[in-house]
Amino acid sequence: MNTYTVLYRIESIMGPLDAPFGFVCHADDADHAEEQCLNAYPDCAPVWCAQGDDYPAALEEYWTTTEGGAE
Repeated sequence: MNTYTVLYRIESIMGPLDAPFGFVCHADDADHAEEQCLNAYPDCAPVWCAQGDDYPAALEEYWTTTEGGAE
């Protein structure tokens, strides 16, 4: 298993410009990590998954890779 940081949003409590929350877990792959995030936060929408436990690095990767977070 590897460590993953899943970035997720909960639209009912977040504004459109708020940074996504981070969920760190151990998983077999990115899909498994997203599944764990959804189990922990059923109302969430995973938006990014990065290997490792560095939330700031995952967030930076999200903002730069998705052109400012636009999906």
